[in-house]
Amino acid sequence: SLSMMEDSKLQYYQFHIEKASAEKGKELEAARVSNSRDSESMKLLRNLVPLITEENAAALAPRTRESLARGVGANTRVGVCDFWIAVCFERPSAVPTGGAVATSMLRSVAGALLDANREVRNAAASCFASLARRNAPQELTRIVSERLLQHDLEFRTDDTQRNAFRVSLARALWEVCRRCDDETLQPELISAIAAKAFGLRWSSDAEVKGGWEPLWSELCPTTSGGVEKHFKVICAELSMAFAENISRAEKVNTAKAVSALAAQLDKQLPRPNWAQDPSMQELQKAVLSSVQSLPTFDGSGILVRSLADIGATMHRRKRNDPPPAGDTSGVEDALGFPLIRGFVSKGSLTDRASAARAYLEVMSATRLWAPLDEAAQLHAAASQKVDELQKEVEAEKREPGESVPKRHRGKGQSPAEEMLSATLDVWATTFQQCRKEVEDEGDLEPPEAAELQAFFRESLSEFEAGSLTLRLNIVRLWKHLFAHLAEEKLFSKGAALLGEELCVRLTAALQDASLDARSERLRRPALELAGALAGDAAQREVLARGLAAASSSPSSALVTLERWIDKVDDATAEQCSEQLATLKSALTAVA
Repeated sequence: SLSMMEDSKLQYYQFHIEKASAEKGKELEAARVSNSRDSESMKLLRNLVPLITEENAAALAPRTRESLARGVGANTRVGVCDFWIAVCFERPSAVPTGGAVATSMLRSVAGALLDANREVRNAAASCFASLARRNAPQELTRIVSERLLQHDLEFRTDDTQRNAFRVSLARALWEVCRRCDDETLQPELISAIAAKAFGLRWSSDAEVKGGWEPLWSELCPTTSGGVEKHFKVICAELSMAFAENISRAEKVNTAKAVSALAAQLDKQLPRPNWAQDPSMQELQKAVLSSVQSLPTFDGSGILVRSLADIGATMHRRKRNDPPPAGDTSGVEDALGFPLIRGFVSKGSLTDRASAARAYLEVMSATRLWAPLDEAAQLHAAASQKVDELQKEVEAEKREPGESVPKRHRGKGQSPAEEMLSATLDVWATTFQQCRKEVEDEGDLEPPEAAELQAFFRESLSEFEAGSLTLRLNIVRLWKHLFAHLAEEKLFSKGAALLGEELCVRLTAALQDASLDARSERLRRPALELAGALAGDAAQREVLARGLAAASSSPSSALVTLERWIDKVDDATAEQCSEQLATLKSALTAVA
């Protein structure tokens, strides 16, 4: 009667309003349901609730299940849910715990969570929670596990239906977890719900994420504690998500969850041997299989990152730690090193940058460093790609006198500069694994002069063409690299390692950066690097050669030491007074 007593014109209006605007259609639908709940028919049903007994509840259950499954009109289906909510609240004795009515209605309401109508799904979520308290713990676990937690996989090709079901499921399970005590919720059910919630917290759909985030917080007050308690079930859930989902967006969301899981597991102390854990092994294989099977697409860099993150967590070790026991000859292939390295040279620029950072992370964690020439090749491929894109921009037709726009090099935080910065970081960090005496399996031999020159030549070229952001990143890379070379005494030959030309260009770059009027964030690191070079007996020769060129060729871009120090602004001079004093005393003595 809830649908039959409604004005027939409303259905006509509903059809045309939904056709014009889906959002307005939902608003009208919600208003119709709200009006139905205040109707005379619903008031009559509420007045009948105190008269419900165990016997007539058993008689009503089949008919209401039929209305819930096949009833015409959302008002009818919402009314069924509201009726049983009232019965469970006012007449709990009419629905005995573990009885046939409670079990059959719980199963039927679980199916209503899949209803196409949002108002029905919301009502079913509350009704499901009410009936859950009237069921035995084993039965509740069975219904939730079999009919709900994996049901979203049935919508493998329909993102809209899958997300709508997940929103309703989150609300239903949140109500269940909030209303039911620990005796009703079995530990395996809590673990299964927590595992589902952990993955869906990283959904790209805001409504899905907003539904499962509070559910995770309800079950696990702290993320680290929840991961430590449920990580085996979480690994199994994420592995299945990779295996069963065919949606690329779903795989990307799951990859984000894998990276988050790896970050939490990395914090556990004392550190378990994750490489020997079967759950982690299965998850790593699932991620590797997904990366291998999927073609390149926008967002594939996130998948590659998750593969690197879980591999890094499983095989992380520090320098001079004992190497892992057993045969390690196939570790690089098992972790997907060739696959990760390959993605640095394919896909969108953003995904290439993500792959480069992932490659650096997994090499750093496992200490399975690639040789210097391989790092140089990665940057050469990245630079070549940017050159090709720049040529395409230059070839575009434009008005006479119109300048070529900066879309790649020279544009701050552009995908191209992010990629170039990432590959330079890989190259510079590989240099920092070079040791005068090789003591660890991850140590590399001291670099040749040609290898150092190649790095500084390429990084200087990118510095000269780059934006403020890229210049800042490169100055920081130089700072770390020179500090490592000094610590390991690998720069004993001084400026001869770089040659006259590179010494002049490097000095000019540091002067330019330290006098850049755009940002103090660049001026300070540049002066800090200059001061560090001046303070090292071998490295100060680099600046001495450059400043000597300034004195011998006044027309060059370089300026003398005195003019350089005088041109530094007052605020930076005050902040970097120690570095300026070192520059003045050390280089004046050399001169």
